[in-house]
Amino acid sequence: MFIKNEELGKEIKRLRVANKMSQFELAKGICCQTTISGIEKGRTLPSVDILFYLSKRLNVTTDYLLTSTLHRTEHYVLSTEELINNYLKTASYPEILEITTLEREWRKKRNLGEEFNQFIDWHFYRSSYATGNIGWQLCVDKLTLLINDKSILKQPFQDLKIKNAIANILSENGLFNDALNIYKELLSHNLGMESYQRFKLKIYFNLAKMHFFEMNYNESLVVAKKGIVESLRLEDISVLGQLYTQSAQSIKQLEGYNGLVKDYLDKAKVIFILLKREAYVEFVDSLQKDLEKERN
Repeated sequence: MFIKNEELGKEIKRLRVANKMSQFELAKGICCQTTISGIEKGRTLPSVDILFYLSKRLNVTTDYLLTSTLHRTEHYVLSTEELINNYLKTASYPEILEITTLEREWRKKRNLGEEFNQFIDWHFYRSSYATGNIGWQLCVDKLTLLINDKSILKQPFQDLKIKNAIANILSENGLFNDALNIYKELLSHNLGMESYQRFKLKIYFNLAKMHFFEMNYNESLVVAKKGIVESLRLEDISVLGQLYTQSAQSIKQLEGYNGLVKDYLDKAKVIFILLKREAYVEFVDSLQKDLEKERN
């Protein structure tokens, strides 16, 4: 994460005002008042020697100025990413589109880092497609460009997440073989980090769902059960309800409505209630009612 001109300028101005100094008084013997004005407005970063003397006059350490600015920026980035991820859980794409559109506009005046910019662009294009503002082909093209842009300083793990989004879009539009190749590639990485192991749970669900749409119920069940086993091993219920639901639907297609289908749907419902995923609870209730009617 880089130190941002605007954040450092705001903190220097806050400390100057707290110390009841004018810009002229702060600058005296260090630099000119115009330089202080430019720093506070975020137009420029002070040199190391100027920053050292400013920190002395403001009664703080140089490290404090750098660290507090960095922490404030990191908090904003993490909070924004968390907000978008929470909207994703409820498929609130209009809200995501609004946030990312604003962030892309604000980017013209301040830069929060290439990785954050890539995150914003990813969700801007994904939500633009989901709300019907762009077609799926254009969305895939834009997301592919984000992955292939070698000028971006980013974490490779985020590229994998964007590839998963691309595979989902291809699957939604019937390009099952293309999507399958991406899902297989995503599952083949030998990454030891726990976040990747948890990320794979989403891929298992997406792949199982795709096989179900293909009416390949056996393969859908195999993949979903792998996801269930891994979810239980990792003690992660983030997509466990969806995996149980997908398994139940495949078993119903293969064997008819039986005790295992009911058991899986009951487990899924409990998980969705715990996670307060009301739309999923309603879906399971509706599915169970339809299955009961078919059996009777």
